[in-house]
Amino acid sequence: MWLTKVITMDNVFEFFEKLFEADSWPARWYCGGWTEFHGWLYIGSDVAIWAAYFVIPVFLIRFLKKKPNIPLPSVFWLFGAFILFCGLTHLMDAVIFWWPNYRLSALLLFITAVVSWVTVFALYRFLPVALALRTSKEFENELLEKKKSEAKFRGLLESAPDAIVLVDAGGKIQLVNAQTENIFGYSRDEIIGNEVEFLVPERFRLKHSEHRQGFYANPRTRGMGVGMPLFGKRKDNSEFPVEISLSPVELEDEGTIVLAAIRDITEQKKKENEIIKLNEELDMRVRERTEELELSLQKEKTARSEALLNQYRLELLSEAGTILTSSLNYSETLVNLANLITPKIADWCAIDVVEKDGSVKRLAVTHVDPQKIKLAYDVAQKYPSDPKAQYGIYHVLRTQNPELYHHIPDDLIISATQNEEHFQLLQDLGLKSAIIMPIPGRDKIYGVITLVQAESGRLFDEEDLQFVKELARRAALAIENAKLYKKSLDINAELEQRVEKRTLELEAINKELEAFSYSVSHDLRAPLRSIDGFSNRILKDYADLLDDTGKDYFMRVKNASNRMGTLIDDLLKLSKLSQVELHMESTNLSDIAESIAMELKSTDMERKVNFIIRGEMIATVDRNLMQIALQNLLGNAWKYSKNQPQTQIEFGTMEKDGQTIYFIRDNGVGFDMKYVDKLFGAFQRLHGISEFEGTGIGLATVKRIINRHGGTIYAESCEDYGATFYFTLKKSENKE
Repeated sequence: MWLTKVITMDNVFEFFEKLFEADSWPARWYCGGWTEFHGWLYIGSDVAIWAAYFVIPVFLIRFLKKKPNIPLPSVFWLFGAFILFCGLTHLMDAVIFWWPNYRLSALLLFITAVVSWVTVFALYRFLPVALALRTSKEFENELLEKKKSEAKFRGLLESAPDAIVLVDAGGKIQLVNAQTENIFGYSRDEIIGNEVEFLVPERFRLKHSEHRQGFYANPRTRGMGVGMPLFGKRKDNSEFPVEISLSPVELEDEGTIVLAAIRDITEQKKKENEIIKLNEELDMRVRERTEELELSLQKEKTARSEALLNQYRLELLSEAGTILTSSLNYSETLVNLANLITPKIADWCAIDVVEKDGSVKRLAVTHVDPQKIKLAYDVAQKYPSDPKAQYGIYHVLRTQNPELYHHIPDDLIISATQNEEHFQLLQDLGLKSAIIMPIPGRDKIYGVITLVQAESGRLFDEEDLQFVKELARRAALAIENAKLYKKSLDINAELEQRVEKRTLELEAINKELEAFSYSVSHDLRAPLRSIDGFSNRILKDYADLLDDTGKDYFMRVKNASNRMGTLIDDLLKLSKLSQVELHMESTNLSDIAESIAMELKSTDMERKVNFIIRGEMIATVDRNLMQIALQNLLGNAWKYSKNQPQTQIEFGTMEKDGQTIYFIRDNGVGFDMKYVDKLFGAFQRLHGISEFEGTGIGLATVKRIINRHGGTIYAESCEDYGATFYFTLKKSENKE
């Protein structure tokens, strides 16, 4: 605020009105105590400084005129003005000694200050550019790198496999490599300086010049004359085919130049011509092969038609097999077979069977026209076949050979008829083609199948005959199976009587076994109890009379009697397994295994054991027996892996050949596979009782339980690497 009070517009106007008046102040000579020496030293110094400051801008102006392209020339002009005004302030200080115009001096100082700060800001902006300016050493290094780059370029140029030609905007050749000399036969001096058309055959030069000018109008990297034949001209005026790639390069001093890579493709053209020739030969072979393929295709169509017919026949055979095996009543199945034959194979079909007394009975007649079935029966009843005829069903039964009538002529029908009415009835049936096929058994003929074509107009051939022969063979098998079934029923009745008798015998044996079990349970236990009791009394009452060895002997007797009792219990359990009646029910084996695992863990809470039990293993079994089997298997896995720092026991399943296989795997001591045959025998042990407790009955019990469920059990192991027990159940009982 004080500044606005001191400086007003009136002060400013007054300042400029009296700018050149000096009456307000005395000359500097009269201010203070200036001596001649002191005053003139001050004046001379200021004038000398002003003169030097005046000369420097002159040099700067001359420098700018000599270097018109120097960056940021305005900075140099500002710097010259700054020096010039600084010099004027010194000159003004000298003038004030005689002309005390302090107003002009103040204005000059103000202008100098403004120019100074403008120069400072300009220099600040110029500083990054100045720092980026290269020194003479940097220029030398840059020039050296440029020379190295040029040397590399020339090295690459000379080592290029193609001829390289550098052409300027005027079409003049500026540079070539050694390969250019080799291809065209000219030396460098003969090529450089000529227009590029110098290397083009005469007849193409005018067109080439137009194309060159068009390329410079829109330069881009591309192949020259794509799709067009290009030729070069050697020094000996010979021509050769070439491929040319054009690459424009922008240079600061020379503008756009073109780098042309020229490749001699004489050998390539030779190969292309060879390929064309080979293609022509190939086309000729293809045409020949096409004709062969068309012929093969025709054969294939015929074969495919036959294959479709064979497929159709196979499907019919499959359907006939299903019909013939659908029932053991062969009369019913043969009627169904006749219904299948008509209309899929023939227009009508008749099946006659040989009775036990040797007579022939018509079992079935089918026709595409149901109204004609009665007519066929009427003809057979009114005019039965002659048993002595040389053709027809009786002749086939005698000779056991089939008859094929590809086409039935009228004279054959006439010879088979007994009168005009008979002939007319056969004509009404419309007989065109026929097959009469015996039904052959192992030691006799069971009957005859007669197939007739009528309304369809189709005629039977040899392949139809073979097809019907297969049908007859299958019909014979159906008849024999029915007869065997009837025979088996008779045998089964006899077997049932034998089974009933055998059952009574087994019941008597079971009663004897029960008596034996009772005897073992009671009679053998009595002496064991005596041995155990007297051993305890001796150890208690006569301990002072026995040394340590004696006590040890009696303890062994006591332990042996206890072990004998355990063996008797296990033996009784094993014997009862065969007598227990199975109560089959859907059972979750996973739940049983989980329960057993929890019981085992509770016996040793400190032991580190990992049970892996697959969930939802459902099977139809006797729950109590399977619990016993799993207790033995999982208990063995627990027992024989007790010495492992980390026990792992797994119960799961796997599939093999459509059968579910259960397995229990552990990482225990395992066993030697050469003793695997003894594994499931009663009282068989593969490890000492001092190492692992037990009686050797467990696995025998498991095997008996699995066998009663219609399954098998086996094991795999390696000593010190654990064991795996596999078992199966009856397939129909597995519900996983």
